[in-house]
Amino acid sequence: MTPTRFGRRASELGRVLVVSTRFKPAAHPVAVRLADAFGASGVEVVLDLAGERPLREYDADLVVAVGGDGTLLSTARRLVGADTPVLGVNLGKLGFLASFGAEEVERYARGGYVPDWPVSPKMMLEVRLRGDGFERHALNDVMLTQGVMTRLARLRLSVDGHLASEYRADGVVVSTPVGSTAYSLSLGGPILSQDLRAMVVTPIAPHSLTDRPIVLSGQSVIGLELLSPVDEMAIVFDGQERVDLRRGDHIEIRAARHALQLIASERGAFDVLRLKLHWGEGPNLSRRDDVP
Repeated sequence: MTPTRFGRRASELGRVLVVSTRFKPAAHPVAVRLADAFGASGVEVVLDLAGERPLREYDADLVVAVGGDGTLLSTARRLVGADTPVLGVNLGKLGFLASFGAEEVERYARGGYVPDWPVSPKMMLEVRLRGDGFERHALNDVMLTQGVMTRLARLRLSVDGHLASEYRADGVVVSTPVGSTAYSLSLGGPILSQDLRAMVVTPIAPHSLTDRPIVLSGQSVIGLELLSPVDEMAIVFDGQERVDLRRGDHIEIRAARHALQLIASERGAFDVLRLKLHWGEGPNLSRRDDVP
C-alpha cells in the first residue's frame, strides 16, 4: 500500500466533515472550534458531535475525527466505501492513529500553512455472517468472545475453505496490521508493519499449548464456526460494536476492498511504539520507588 501526499490549502477544500463521539463529550468544544476555523476559511462544514451520521453518503474532501483512536475507529467503519482522507485529532495523548494536536489542525484550518502530509492506506476487515446477508467492517480487529461466561468455547478455523484448526478457548481475535498493536498484542500476538496486507489470528486463552497466533496473507478468507452451545457468545468489531451469535453460526473474514486513507504525521509507527509502549527499552533498575 503506497502512501500519497495531502497538500491542499484549507481554503481549497469544498466540504469538510468534523466528527466526534457521544462517548467523549470533552472533545465536543474542540470539534466545534475546528469546525468554526474551517468555516472561517470559506469551507462548507458538516459537524457530527454524536458520531452517528452515515459519513460515506457525503461527498467530502476531508474528514477530521476529534477525540482519539477510539473516535477514529468508529469513523473508519462509517466511512467504508469512500476514499476521503481522514485526519485524527487526539486530546493530549500520543495516539497510534489520531496523531495530530488540535492547535496544529486549527492553524491549518485558518490558512496558517500549506500541508504536505503523508496519506497512508490502512487495511480494514470485511466480515460476513453466512446466510444472514450480514456485513460489517473493522479497522483494528474482530473478536469472538463470551463476555462474562467462563466456559470454553469450541471454534473451528478454516483458511480458504480448508480446515486449519479447532480451538477450545475463551475466543479468538482476527486483527489487521494496524490492530496488531491492540488486543492481539496483549494476547501474545506479533506486531506487523502497518503497510502489510495481512491478518493475524490469535486465540484467547486456548486450552492447548500448540495453539499459537497465525499470520495469514491478506488474500486469504478466514472462516470461523461456533461449534459449542455457549451463552453470551458474540462478535465484536474494534471493541465497540457487538452482535450476538448462536451455535452453528459461520463467519467469513477477509481484507476489505476499501482501505482507510489515513493522514499521518511524519512520526513513524515505531516512534509511536517506543514513545507509547516503551518498545525496546530495558528495565529501569535505578528506580527504588517501590522498594520498602
